[in-house]
Order: sequence, then C-alpha cells, then structure tokens
Amino acid sequence: MKLNHKNIRFRLIVWYIFSLGCAHLLLATGLYQMVSSRLLDEFDDRLSTYTTCLVELLPQHRQLELGKVVGEMAELTRLGSDLYVRILDHKGQVIYESTGLSTEIAARLRSNIGKTGDRPMTFRLPTGESWRMTTRQVYEGGQVAYIGFVAIPLRGVQQTLMQTSAILVVAIPFMMILASLGAWVLLNRALSPLREVIRTAQAIQAKDIDHQLCVPQTSDEVQVLAETFNKMIQRLRRSFTQMQQFVSDASHELRTPLTVLKGEIELGLKTHLHPDRCRAILEVCSSEISRISRLVDTLLFLSNADEEKISLDSKPVPMNRVMEEMAEQARILSESKGIQVELTNGVDVVLQGDEMRLKQLLLNLIDNAVKYTPAAGRVMMGSRVENGHLELKVADSGIGIAAQDLQRIFDRFYRADKSRGQVDGSYGLGLSICKWIAEAHSGTIRVESSPGKGSAFYVTLPLA
Repeated sequence: MKLNHKNIRFRLIVWYIFSLGCAHLLLATGLYQMVSSRLLDEFDDRLSTYTTCLVELLPQHRQLELGKVVGEMAELTRLGSDLYVRILDHKGQVIYESTGLSTEIAARLRSNIGKTGDRPMTFRLPTGESWRMTTRQVYEGGQVAYIGFVAIPLRGVQQTLMQTSAILVVAIPFMMILASLGAWVLLNRALSPLREVIRTAQAIQAKDIDHQLCVPQTSDEVQVLAETFNKMIQRLRRSFTQMQQFVSDASHELRTPLTVLKGEIELGLKTHLHPDRCRAILEVCSSEISRISRLVDTLLFLSNADEEKISLDSKPVPMNRVMEEMAEQARILSESKGIQVELTNGVDVVLQGDEMRLKQLLLNLIDNAVKYTPAAGRVMMGSRVENGHLELKVADSGIGIAAQDLQRIFDRFYRADKSRGQVDGSYGLGLSICKWIAEAHSGTIRVESSPGKGSAFYVTLPLA
C-alpha cells in the first residue's frame, strides 16, 4: 500500500509513534534511574554496615588479626573478597591495608582517600571499572582513634544496570512496533466510515443523489458524521429537485410569451397589414414583453433574496394605516367582480419594519384572494396583537386549496391549479415572495384552507 504523508491515517500514526516514543523514553529513563538508585542504596547499606562493623571491632583485635576480620566481615555482608581496606591510626600511620589488589588499582584508590565525606562516593579507574568508597571514624576519649577507608567494585550493580538497559533497548522498540500495528488496525476501523463518506460523496451526481450512509449506533463522532452527511444529502436532494423544477418552470413560463412574440412578429413581417392591425400586433408584443419583464424582475428579486443582497429599510410603520391603504387597494382590484372587502383592525400598533415590503406582502395576498374568489364573494382583512406579536390576516370565500397542495403552496412556481397561470398570467411566485418578506422581518406565514370554503393567510410579526 502506497503511503501518502498527507493522509490523515499516516499523520495520526506518525504522531502516535512520536508521542509513544517520547513516553517510552521518559519511562525508560525514569525506570533506569529508579533501578540505579535502588541498587546503589542497597549497595551503600551493605558497604556502610561492613565499614561500621569493621572499625568498631578494631580495638578488640591485634594488628595480626585484622586481615582475618576483614575477610570474615566481607563474607558476612556478601561483599566478596575483592575489596580494598585501609585503616589509619590517630597519627595517620597505616595499621592495615589490603594486599590482594594490583599495585596500579591500589595506588589509584589510595589517591582518592580523603575525597570522600560522610557519604559514599564512586570513582572510575583507568580500566573503566567503577568503585564505591566510604569513610568511617572511631572515637576514643572524645578523639579520633582510627579512620577506616573501604572501597568495593560496583561490578554487580553495573551488570544489573547493563542487563536492565539491554532489556529496555529490546523491549521498547518491540512494544512500539506492537502498539503501532495495533494503532494502524484501530485507525483503519475508526476511519472506515470516513472512507464510506468519501465513496458516497464521489458517487453523488445530479441525476443520482439518493445515496445514504449506514449510520452506526455507536453514540460517537462517527455516528454524528454519518447523520450529518445524510442530512446534507437530503438538503442537496431538495436543492437539486428545486433547481430542476425552477429551470423547468422558468423555461415553461418564458416559452409561452416568447412563442406569442415570435408568431406576432413573423405575421407582421410576412404580410402587408393595415396600420390598425400593426398597432394591435405591437400592443400584444408590448404586453408579452411586460409579462417577461415582470417574471425576470421577480426571479431577480428572489435570487438576490437567496444571496441576502436585499436589505430592509426598517422604520416605524403604523400598521392600522397600512391595513386601511391595502384594503382600499383590495376594493379597487375587486370592484369589477363585485367582491366585498371587509377590514377589522385591532389595537393600533407601530411595527419596526420595511413599509414597502410589508405592503408588497399584503398586496400579493390580496391579489391571490381576489383572483380565486368568485364574483360577489368576500375578502376579509384584519389585524390583532397576541403574545407580543402582530398577526395580519387576509382571508377569502374563494375556491380554497386542496390538502395535498398546502405543504407546497409557498414553493416557487407552484400552483395548485396548473391551468390558472395560462389564464390569469400568474407565475406561482407571489407566495414565495410573501414567505421571504415575512421571514426577513423575523416572522412567519401560514395558511388554512379547505376546498370550496376559501383560504386564510396569517402573517405573524414580532413587535419587539
């Protein structure tokens, strides 16, 4: 398998090995120091015991018996026979000195006498061997009677430390290799959901966006990642569907006026028409161009709204006055159909908002109510304050909306009756604009309707 140094798994393994190596190094150093200190403490205890016993027995033995005492005491304290002992009297004269060592070693140890204090010290000889030396004094009558110097090689301690080092040198890399292999396996298992996410993401296309991750019930970050990815896929699916529907609907809406324009223009080019007929053709063309222009303006508004490029001109707005003005607009729009417009205003309140956009919202709702209400019907408008919110209402006694259409009534280009757009020139965008305006004011819009019983739209806006 080719290793990529930018791969997450590779970088995690490297950091894991580095951290593990540092931890093992600190552990090995601490362990070595602990073992070394423990061995030296035990060695010093035996050396101190030997030296103390030896110098305390000096007054009880003659000089000829000191060699025998030195050997017997060494056996009792398990120090071995390879040691150096030098004993001086109060005048500094040598009353005993070991003779079993080579002249060079004895001379070197002798040169270090006097350098030791109350605590044992270690001296390294030219041969590379280390010796441990200590000093003890014997007092008689308040004065120093004897001074004993004892030095013993640290062969046993050094051998044990070398064995400990060898074990650590072998064991630590072995443990790191095992831990690294284990980490590799665990990381492979831990990162497998990420590879599944990658494969699923690579398989996603606009025509095939139904892939879903299998969500493991592990209650960890992997489960959260899988759930988040699936939610993202759902949002993408909705976005693709809306985009496809938008392109389809926009193309459909533009095709009709463009077809009319093309037919009228071709007619005017192919025949010699009376000026009145030419004028009629131009009026039709102008009407269709106006229709296309309104559609483009509406689409541009919604596009800018989606990109948050539209800002509200927020000012204090007296809502009772706005409702009265919009009721008058409703009466003008409904006059030809004989529709009765009723206005019921509640408490006069001032809302902080964009007056032009609020009027646009109400006008769209009124326009829909008038369009879909039969002649001699009713349009009811009203406002009330409840729980710190202003609720605006536009209702009608029209044809109503089927239950299956209520959930999509605010979608762009959606019309409950597909045939109406051809008759009344609507595009199914007015309610989408209403929804955006309400939400831009931190409010909501909802609809209640039943077929044959009319519809009621409620806009709820916060007062604070």
